[in-house]
Amino acid sequence: MSINRFVFDVEMVDGTVHRNVTAIVADQMAYSSTRRKHKWDGPQEDPLLFANFLAFSALRRNGLFDGGFDAFCNAAAAVAEIGDDDEAEVARIVDPTSPALSSD
Repeated sequence: MSINRFVFDVEMVDGTVHRNVTAIVADQMAYSSTRRKHKWDGPQEDPLLFANFLAFSALRRNGLFDGGFDAFCNAAAAVAEIGDDDEAEVARIVDPTSPALSSD
């Protein structure tokens, strides 16, 4: 059985980069309650909002962002879902562009 985890890389406008930010159930529940409150579409209808909110919530939960979601939208330059945390770990260990892997 495979469990899908949401893992993001987040680049802020100020140049700060947060790598392998993992959203947990608490972040998904924060999205769910906020979605109901604001009458947002669901994740299937608006996957961009869903991903950005999960990344925001995970950063905030970890003490890496202090503001609200609107402030996050203005402070974040890019949010990229990088897959599950097992894939992120493999990507960190095996970098195909690493000079150590060249066949020179």
